[in-house]
Amino acid sequence: MASANISRSEDQFLCSICLDVFNEPVSTPCGHNYCKGCISGYWASSDFSQCPLCNETFQRAPELQVNTDFRDMLELFKRSRVSRDDSGSPAGPGEVPCDLCHGMKRKAVKSCLNCLVSYCNAHLEPHRTVQAFKRHELISPVETLEDRLCKKHNKAMEFFCREDQSCVCFVCLREDHVTHKAVSLEEEFKERKTTLKCAKRQVKHAVNEKCNMVTRIQNSMVQGRQEVDRTKAETDKAVAALVASIETKKVKLMKLLEEKQKAAEQQAQALIKRLQLEIASHNRTSTELEELSRTEDDFKLLQDLPSVSSPSNATLKTSFTVQSLLQIETVKSAVAKIEETLNQQMENIINEVNLATEERMQTQTENVFDDELGKIQEQYAIEVTLDPDTAHPSLIVSEDRKQVSDGGAKRNLPDNPTRFDSLHFVRGSEGFSSGKFYYEVTLKGQTGWEVGVVRESISHKGVDLSLSPENGCWTLGLYWGQLQANANPAVMLPSIKELQKIGVFVDYEGALVSFYDVDTRALVYSFTGCVFAASVTLLRSFIPFRSKTRIYPLFRPSAMEGSALLQISPVKCAKGK
Repeated sequence: MASANISRSEDQFLCSICLDVFNEPVSTPCGHNYCKGCISGYWASSDFSQCPLCNETFQRAPELQVNTDFRDMLELFKRSRVSRDDSGSPAGPGEVPCDLCHGMKRKAVKSCLNCLVSYCNAHLEPHRTVQAFKRHELISPVETLEDRLCKKHNKAMEFFCREDQSCVCFVCLREDHVTHKAVSLEEEFKERKTTLKCAKRQVKHAVNEKCNMVTRIQNSMVQGRQEVDRTKAETDKAVAALVASIETKKVKLMKLLEEKQKAAEQQAQALIKRLQLEIASHNRTSTELEELSRTEDDFKLLQDLPSVSSPSNATLKTSFTVQSLLQIETVKSAVAKIEETLNQQMENIINEVNLATEERMQTQTENVFDDELGKIQEQYAIEVTLDPDTAHPSLIVSEDRKQVSDGGAKRNLPDNPTRFDSLHFVRGSEGFSSGKFYYEVTLKGQTGWEVGVVRESISHKGVDLSLSPENGCWTLGLYWGQLQANANPAVMLPSIKELQKIGVFVDYEGALVSFYDVDTRALVYSFTGCVFAASVTLLRSFIPFRSKTRIYPLFRPSAMEGSALLQISPVKCAKGK
């Protein structure tokens, strides 16, 4: 296999059989050079010995000796070619080495799914130049090419079995998977890539939506902080004004008390002064009377006896009692009433703030999650009814085909091809092969249930039905108190005690089935990459073709006797609340 960098002058170093640089070069009697192994194998596969180039025939195979001089020239050529070849760098850690390189393993640039070999740039040349090799499928280098080989038949696995979700070879398809739905690996790759792109778009959209929600919440937090700061400032201002008003009234009262007290004191001082004057006058009169009482001159007693005036009525009646201008109990009572009124008003304000905060938080939470589920409810809600012809004989479907319960005993009903005869299921009447749809189911009183969607082609007979996406079933169920998504393997989910109503959303083209807790607006679980459409391979021609498969809602009520009805609920759009 020649290097991509070999020029025309270097063609002399290439074996015309393997198209690679000579390995143990030998010469035939006619003068042409070949690899010893190539010419020996060529002659061994033929009835006579003949030169592949000039067709000269030899009576018997000549004894071949390695041309040592030519071999030494080849070694020099190989070393010089490796030194100037960009792909001659050795494979580093984590890189796939070339399977054909001897000694130093160069880095592989491609792996061939037909040859199951990885090639460096030099050894890949025949796949670029030889017509037979050009039809081979080349991929980016991988280390596990042997995993692409069927272990049972040692053949390349070229098909994908949809029922077993496994890669199979041509022989497996003909022997073990003859009745299974299979497609070529290329088609499965394309579909998986399409599904992957859809999933990436959905995740990207969800991330963008959540980022927008985060931004809105952050903006709301900033606005809330600004509002709280304004309210605090206004509250401080109002309380400060109230305190200032009370302080002003207090100062006014204190001033009034002081003024009244001073006036009372002035009046008392005037009264005291008057009384003191009268006391002095009485004292003088008393002294004169005392002197007269000691005299022995009767004539003088008759002439100088002073008159004693009786106390004036005003003076005698004047009495002064010290009284408080303002009773202390009156002040305390007034302050207590003010405090009680203020406390009551502040309690009312605090309760109002708490209530408004809770309502705002609830509104914000509902707005955030209503953005997702609310849009689904508003845009994709459909009318779903039950198909009695598919119901297990023990199930009882209501006349309006909106409710179902398990009667506990089989009834004598016609055995329709679509009737479940062993598993206690009932299918929806409406099937879908495109678009998006959403419906809700009330689970109140159900001790065990199952809800989801299934392919039209699932088996309705017997118990050999694995509730997995590989078999065309995407369901969520409650089993012995454990909530479970029926993936493969099953996914155990946190139990939701108050799960009363479940919403099922299906995006056919988006390969998505999602389940929502309608009351809490929360996403419970999502199946992604769902393969709704069935692919069938025509075994005679081995040409896969795609057929649109309808999917139907699926229901299973609780099997306990006397349990509540499992019912399909009308969808009420939360965005309209």
